Amino acid sequence: MSNFDPATFLNATITAPSEKADPLPEGDYIGVCGAPEVRVVQGKKDPSKTYMFVDIPVTLEVPAELQSSLGLPPTRRVTHSFGLDVTDQGTLDNSKGKNNGMRLLREALDMNKPGDAFSLAAVEGRPIRVALKHEFYNEQIQERVKGVARV
Repeated sequence: MSNFDPATFLNATITAPSEKADPLPEGDYIGVCGAPEVRVVQGKKDPSKTYMFVDIPVTLEVPAELQSSLGLPPTRRVTHSFGLDVTDQGTLDNSKGKNNGMRLLREALDMNKPGDAFSLAAVEGRPIRVALKHEFYNEQIQERVKGVARV
């Protein structure tokens, strides 16, 4: 049992500023997949439409040389996200060329062979290689997973 009290936490006063860590350099990193979550987003142009995305937290191993040179902790969490194609009936569209994000994930995890049973929940705890890239948003570097591959 935890001694954590949400009311105390919400009312706690902090005087030190929060500091942003240096971004990891662009490149390939090895990580472990966390528990995937499905996110549903209402369409901006057409609010009557909804779109589904999968978000998978990936805990990356920060190489020792980057830990010492950038003062980073041994791990960094990023999120790998991709959209889902669904049919008009609301089921996953498994037709050829659809759900490429899921296909790439399955291939990276060696879970895309004929006859293999697959569920998104099964990715948790599996090692994966991610290509980390930088994007600029509000003049700040944001780390983004731009690709996944087999370890």
